[in-house]
Amino acid sequence: MSSSFDALLNRVRDFSMAQSQFEKEYSIGSWGKGLLLYGLLAKYLYDQDHVALDFVDKWINQSIETQTADGELSGGDPSQANFALIGLSVLYFAENRTEPKKYAQSLEKQGLYLLNLTRKRTKNGALYYMKALPQVWVDTVIMICPFLARAGIFLENPRFTDEAVRQLELHIDYLKDPETGLYRHIWDESQKKFYEGSLWGRGNGWMLTSLVEVAERLATDHPKKNRLINEIQRLAEKLILCQDESGLWRLFLDKLTADSKLETAGSLVITYGLSKAIRNEWLDPEFAEYVQNSFEAVIKCVDRTGMVSNASGPTINPKHTPYNKPYAHAQGLFLMMALEITKLMQFLREKQLV
Repeated sequence: MSSSFDALLNRVRDFSMAQSQFEKEYSIGSWGKGLLLYGLLAKYLYDQDHVALDFVDKWINQSIETQTADGELSGGDPSQANFALIGLSVLYFAENRTEPKKYAQSLEKQGLYLLNLTRKRTKNGALYYMKALPQVWVDTVIMICPFLARAGIFLENPRFTDEAVRQLELHIDYLKDPETGLYRHIWDESQKKFYEGSLWGRGNGWMLTSLVEVAERLATDHPKKNRLINEIQRLAEKLILCQDESGLWRLFLDKLTADSKLETAGSLVITYGLSKAIRNEWLDPEFAEYVQNSFEAVIKCVDRTGMVSNASGPTINPKHTPYNKPYAHAQGLFLMMALEITKLMQFLREKQLV
């Protein structure tokens, strides 16, 4: 990549680390924090950026210090049951520090916490997203499944990896829309209907990326690996049909008109998932055209300060979705996506496909 690309990454990093409004997200175990820290780690692995690494180190240690007795990396926020995205960055330190014990212990506590949430599930075992509500959200797959899959391998605990696969399968069964083949947002178990049934762009990106991250960690002979790969291929085919001519995806994929805004965060996570699936040779290299179109579009969404613009916030109420504010998750997803594409381009060059 070019010097201008590196300067862009530094701009996104600096904006992300300087934003005081992100401080609350850093102080609790929010999912946005988890994605931003993981994106900054990706930048460190790309260019040995110790400024980014030191920032991640600070907040990972804070998360471990405030880990609850039950094992949540939540900083004490009691509302949600799935802050394991932070665990992906804890994993890096467990794998790379000369004294990994405290990180490994933290991973195991978080993993066991999720396995032991027996009262916060549907009858067949799908985890609720909010502790107080009997609801299955597509968000949960990104919050817990990549973490459980990787932690299971690192800790040599197949229960964690098996639970990652199980939760993916359950969420597929609950949330896949039979007509479109895309995923809906929230199923309410008590009402036996969709509490929020939009075909949310970012939610479909959550599913694609979670499938890729988990399938990548499974052994070749794992009995469920082929099912996950087949679902990746099927979903990818559906998603490219929804891509706007601009290269972005819209906030809601069932409203492919101007009243559904083009949205950056969903575009980033979809692009990340597609890129990784191509590198794993689960998707044809021709999919790289859709990735490239998205990459060129999202770069234009980074303003001169380093803010990733045109991203949406929480989407529980589609009519009142916060939009175009600074979001930790959008900053992190941009770094993750951009650096995954550098790997994809290297892969395509090695295969003499570019």
